[in-house]
Amino acid sequence: MFKLLLGLSALFLASCGAFFSVTGIGLLFSGSFWPTVIMATSLEFGKIMATSFLYRYWKKINNIIKIYLLGAVIVLMGITSLGIFGYLSQAFYSTKSNIDAIESQLTLLEAKKTSLQSQIASNNDRIKTLTDTRKNQENNLTKALDQSTMTTVTKSGGFFGNDTQEKVIDKKSVELKSQTLSSVQSNITSLESNIEKINNINTNLLSEINQLDTSIIDLKSKITKSDIGTYKFIAEAFNAKIETVVKYFILIIVSVFDPLAVSLLLAYNIATNRKFEDNETKQIVIEKIIEKPIEIIKNLNVPFKRGTKTKHNPDLADPDIKN
Repeated sequence: MFKLLLGLSALFLASCGAFFSVTGIGLLFSGSFWPTVIMATSLEFGKIMATSFLYRYWKKINNIIKIYLLGAVIVLMGITSLGIFGYLSQAFYSTKSNIDAIESQLTLLEAKKTSLQSQIASNNDRIKTLTDTRKNQENNLTKALDQSTMTTVTKSGGFFGNDTQEKVIDKKSVELKSQTLSSVQSNITSLESNIEKINNINTNLLSEINQLDTSIIDLKSKITKSDIGTYKFIAEAFNAKIETVVKYFILIIVSVFDPLAVSLLLAYNIATNRKFEDNETKQIVIEKIIEKPIEIIKNLNVPFKRGTKTKHNPDLADPDIKN
């Protein structure tokens, strides 16, 4: 079961690496995409077979073939890694182009929002000026209303009487006052109309700013939910460009992808090698034999001492020996 899983993992990893590499090389030569794909596929298959052949027949082939096939496998691993790097880079920049478009829209919307805010601030300054002008006109209106239209006229008393003074209405003053009041009132009405128009404009501008804020929030949400949103935050955390972060991440993937696939292929060849299994079985048998207890033969040659001779037992005597 383990050998099957090992073989499947090697095949799956090599297939994924081959797919990414072949697609990346095909995109590099998009003018002849399918012929390039066929060529790259044959090279990937040849790399797998060359790796297996080198392991199985290493001791049987001459040095020229060894050196050539080993160099070819190493070069093909480099080509596969470059193809994988190109494929992943193309996928990243395809996604990043969408993010760049969204960020461009964000820049335009934020610039428009800033312009509208500046316009509102300018309108508020204009309203303040018009309000001050209206107050001045109202003061002028009050003064015009308080202005007297009476004038003092001196009447002669003749030869026998004294001159007397009377206050009468001055027609010119009345006309001037009427003109002043009409002019001031007209100015006040015009100022109020202008203030109202500017307030309506500010209201529309604020409504437009609210719509822009909603659009900005939606675009930022798209960036957050995008495939590279996480890497964007990582890049900001390390104060680096997102291209730099993704480039190193892709290099890490490439550095282990195809070498791991080749290593697993070699591991599968080792696991399925009968010679290796026989050596392993012999080693186990030897270990079992060593583990068995060994009988120790005791030395029975005891030095003879007088008076210690055992009594002869005829049943144990050799019948061929004569007494």
